[in-house]
Order: sequence, then C-alpha cells, then structure tokens
Amino acid sequence: MAAQSGGGKTSATLVFFKEYLRIVDRVHLVSGTLNIDPKYVEMKQLVTAKYKAEGIDIDDPMENPFHEDLKALPTILQGMVERTRDSQQNGDKYIPLTLVIVDDLMANTSGGGYQYNNDLLKLMSTSRHSGGVCVINTQSYKQLAKAARLQATHIGVWGVQSTQWQEIRDELAGRQGMSREDLEMAWQTATQKPHGFLWLALNAAPGEKMWSGFTKKLVTK
Repeated sequence: MAAQSGGGKTSATLVFFKEYLRIVDRVHLVSGTLNIDPKYVEMKQLVTAKYKAEGIDIDDPMENPFHEDLKALPTILQGMVERTRDSQQNGDKYIPLTLVIVDDLMANTSGGGYQYNNDLLKLMSTSRHSGGVCVINTQSYKQLAKAARLQATHIGVWGVQSTQWQEIRDELAGRQGMSREDLEMAWQTATQKPHGFLWLALNAAPGEKMWSGFTKKLVTK
C-alpha cells in the first residue's frame, strides 16, 4: 500500500498503474475528478480494454471499476473478500489482486474526507489479507488518519512545503531504521529536479529503502 503526498503525482501514478495493470484481476479508480481530469482518459481506456478482453462485465454494479466518491469503498472491499474466499476454497496457488487508486478526495463530503472515513481505514488495514494493492493520493499526508498512515508499505513525497515535509520526516524518523538526517538528505536530493519525488520502501532491506523516483537508489550516510 502506498500513500503519496504533494503535487506532480500524475506521471508517477500512471507508471505505477501500468505496471500493476498487467498482473491484477480487478481495478478500481476512485476520484472526484474521474470524469473531468484528462489524466484519467488513458487509464479508463486501459481498464475498459482489460475488462473486455477478460470477459468482465463492466456494467455490473459489483464489477464497476470507476467511482467518484468514497461511498464505493464497502462494495470494493466486499468484492476483494469474496474473490479471496473463492480462491482459497478452490485451492488456488495465488489469491486475486485488486488495484485501488484513491485520488482527489481529501475533502470529500461523504464521511468527512480521508481523515474520518472508516471505510478507507478498513480498506487499508484489511486489504493486504484480501489481495488489495492500494494507492492513496493526498495533498496533505496528515489528512490520512494515523492508523491508515501506519498501514502504508511505501510512501512517495514530492516537493511539498517545508513545514509539511518536516511533519512527514519527523513522523518517519526512527521507523524501520531511517534517521531524520538520512530522510532529509534523501528528500532534498530526490526533489531537486522538476516533478522529482522521494520514494520510500519502508519494509525493504537496509540500504534499499530510499529512492529518487522508482529507479534511482539513494545512498545515505
């Protein structure tokens, strides 16, 4: 599960999306700007083509991959749980994967936005047991409830305001062996170029946790 904070996330989200689209069984795009933001045009086309090729009825309410608010989360989670249960009963080697991308809903009026939405917290806390790959895009990291933030296995941070970065840095300092100094050095390096971002793989081995983008490993002291 990944939480991404700051502007300039469009291209990174698309890269992440395309990589996982090849291996997941279902996709859910949840955004208040789903039908007006140009960045979703290609993503929706790719999902529609995938569902058609795999014989998934995109008009079935339980299979609908496109959602404009957080009210869809219980249905999404129900589908994940049911597919996982069926897979286990069938003795399948792997459980089905579901990619869920939640974006532009920080101040969503349904359930008070990210911070007070119990369905979002439930999705993040149980999805790893139900084949969920969840990406939460937010302009404010602390708008996610702390219980939800602690579920993240990866965090991407763009060139946010220094006060917001300090909040993120101070919360992560000491976690998984990451020092405040190393985090600061990594963020400063990763965000130097336009749209650059720090990618943290929290559960990775020492020396493999901090990246500039998805591909350039950062060497810290």
